[in-house]
Amino acid sequence: MKQTALLIGAKSKKVFLFVHGLHGYKEEALAFAKVAVPMGYQVLGIDIPAERQPWEVLPLLSDVCDYLYENWPSVSIRANSIGAWFSLLAFQGKDVEKALFVSPILDMKKYIELMPQREDAYYEWVVNYPIIHWDAPTFILRPEVDMVVSEEVSRDFIRQHQCQVTIMPGGEHWFHTSEQLAFLKVWEEKVLLPSPLLLCNSFI
Repeated sequence: MKQTALLIGAKSKKVFLFVHGLHGYKEEALAFAKVAVPMGYQVLGIDIPAERQPWEVLPLLSDVCDYLYENWPSVSIRANSIGAWFSLLAFQGKDVEKALFVSPILDMKKYIELMPQREDAYYEWVVNYPIIHWDAPTFILRPEVDMVVSEEVSRDFIRQHQCQVTIMPGGEHWFHTSEQLAFLKVWEEKVLLPSPLLLCNSFI
């Protein structure tokens, strides 16, 4: 049976849930753990079926959410792309210490509306289940030009929730080159400091 979760780090009162994006996998949490574990966190990476319908994914992530709060006093989130949206759905209204989102989809309704075609059942579900309560300190890393998630998809959420945004010139939606990964690591390190000093703050 395939293991669907990976817990990294010595026992701690603080944990980060790592939520991958489309076609991602739990082992992506290992790179983040190299930053977070030395700072006193454990990191839980999970496999989620991000390609499936949200009404199938959300119950799974909600169960993980319950597990986290049953076992750790302090819970934070590190998520990529659509994983950020799923995390917003599952954790809204919860006490989240920090949320670190990379190339996130923050407004799925707007994201779908900008598509040339859309699946009506998916869109109807999204409209009926909006993000209405989010007050966690939220830090966002995105490329200067994102070919997958346009700036318009994030703008209203960022303004409403006063997210701190860092932009990587020349970056891509999927941070994967050595230069991009180095930038990502420095950003993560700075955000996890007690008083994060980000590389480039901008409120869109």
